Amino acid sequence: MDKVKGFDIPVDDMRRAGEFYKDLFGWEVEGIAGSGGDFHSARTVSVDEQGEPSELGGINGGLYIRGTNGLTSTFLEIKVGSIDAVLEKVTPLGGSVVRDKSAILDIAYFAVIKDSEGNHIGLWESR
Repeated sequence: MDKVKGFDIPVDDMRRAGEFYKDLFGWEVEGIAGSGGDFHSARTVSVDEQGEPSELGGINGGLYIRGTNGLTSTFLEIKVGSIDAVLEKVTPLGGSVVRDKSAILDIAYFAVIKDSEGNHIGLWESR
């Protein structure tokens, strides 16, 4: 069973949004090296040596500049074993591919689909 890896929230002003979530919820928001400032991590729970949430049921996520890669809504990321295998099933099940599989820096592959109800879902495949 594939699990939710994280969440992504679109923002218009990264500094303002980072301060909002830090002050409101105590999240740690910081830039992701190599993203040009378009993406920031949003840590809601502590992580282990591999960067995975160390608390049972914990989830971390990120903030992204609204419109990056054509995305404008909040979405979940699902960690999958093979993005290619998932993409093969999307269209026959009534969904569509919004963003084809591509590398995210040197840590993972990422794609975005739209489910049968029009919701965006990110797919994450660790390298």
